[in-house]
Amino acid sequence: MEERNEQPPVRAFGNVTVDPLSVAEPAHDLEIEEILDCDTGEYLDVRTWISSWRYDQVVELRSAIRERLDRSPWFRCSLCSVSVYLASNHYKRFYFKHQREDGSCPAQTRNPLSRDEILARKYHGQRESKPHRDIKALIARSLAADPRYVDVQQERQWRSSHDPSSRRQPDVQATGPMGRLAFEVQLSTTFLDVVVARRAFYRENGGLLVWVMGRFDPEYRRLTTDDLLFNNNSNILIVDEETAALSERTGQFQVHCHFRRPVHKGDTLADEWDSALIPFDTLTCERDRQRCWHYDYEGEAAKLRALIESERAAQEAATADALRSALFAFWIAREPNTRPDAGTLAAWADLRRAFAGHNIELPQAPDDDSSLVALLNGIVSAKEGRPVGWGFRHLVEVGHRIADAYKQHVAAFGHALRHFGTAELVNSQDRSGKWKERRQIMRGSLERGETDYLPDRATLALVGFLMPGVQEKLEKLALKEPA
Repeated sequence: MEERNEQPPVRAFGNVTVDPLSVAEPAHDLEIEEILDCDTGEYLDVRTWISSWRYDQVVELRSAIRERLDRSPWFRCSLCSVSVYLASNHYKRFYFKHQREDGSCPAQTRNPLSRDEILARKYHGQRESKPHRDIKALIARSLAADPRYVDVQQERQWRSSHDPSSRRQPDVQATGPMGRLAFEVQLSTTFLDVVVARRAFYRENGGLLVWVMGRFDPEYRRLTTDDLLFNNNSNILIVDEETAALSERTGQFQVHCHFRRPVHKGDTLADEWDSALIPFDTLTCERDRQRCWHYDYEGEAAKLRALIESERAAQEAATADALRSALFAFWIAREPNTRPDAGTLAAWADLRRAFAGHNIELPQAPDDDSSLVALLNGIVSAKEGRPVGWGFRHLVEVGHRIADAYKQHVAAFGHALRHFGTAELVNSQDRSGKWKERRQIMRGSLERGETDYLPDRATLALVGFLMPGVQEKLEKLALKEPA
């Protein structure tokens, strides 16, 4: 089916445990390779879509997709339009399966055994295991030790207040400071659709579903554990002999909480696992999302990601500023109309490599392209407030030179005057008024979309790098249609 002859990256005792922050992996052999996003109308490549998420995000999305399956499907098969949901093989690589399959679609995704047959085989007639019974008893013991919890019951039906025919039978239920609670002991064989359905039932009936495990090893997690972990703000609740004894000693229901803690490592986010013994009533409860957690992983991770992004942006800005300064300094120091010496060529080669890292190509030698020389002369002159690269006395002469011989750089020069605050200097040097008159002619031509002064599109990236924010303005001019 979805995987044939695949070898897992890491395997221990038949299970693959995946780093939550790693990129999610699609299954190797996909039956459904393309899906329809019903919200956007877009057809999506399944491999690309899965690989665009982290592992922890995909696990959480599994529940969101399941919750919508019967009322408003998020995705459909592009071949047969049957609604699909996200599944995983035992290597924790993901693929999509049909909700229903009648054999009419070329993509065959479902096991020949029915869901009920699989459950029957796993449960051997649905006999409950001793560890399951033991954890239920420990939860009941812990609740009974805390006088604030009343009506503690095991295996009693919880009837829907909206539909008398709808009911659930939680492992343990009680009423306490957080309202009415339903406790379910997690089984490795619990289907995701069962988890989703139970969550929906208790949300609709004013209860809070609390999943509990008997033990947790972050280095050995089954997918069913991850389904609970990542949908519960990366917190897992444990009730065992230790917590039950502590509950009885303190008269307060205690749980052991394991949780992910984000940490800032260099310029990336990493995870550490932590745990704490805590009173159950100190947990944050979200009835709308049916979550109950101690540590706000999502909130803290968002803060760290914002900090890392801010630091990365600041570093990139500082690097860009340094590179701009290096080019300006080189251009001011260069001797125009002379053959560059070895040191000058070496410095230019360094600049070429640095700008190539920003996808900007500079010529082999600084004087190879006369148009580029004129552009840089104009920008650097505007920055310095004096002619650079030409033997003029006044900045306004630079403007006339560009307007005469390099019309494609007129707009860039005008923006440079405004960007570096030297426009008024040029105006003060325009004693004859010729620059003012010429500026009006050029502006009118640009506004009409005429070709005479349209920017050179090949230089827009360089101009935008040297003067942040200017590239977008020049692009609008370059694309302007003639009036």
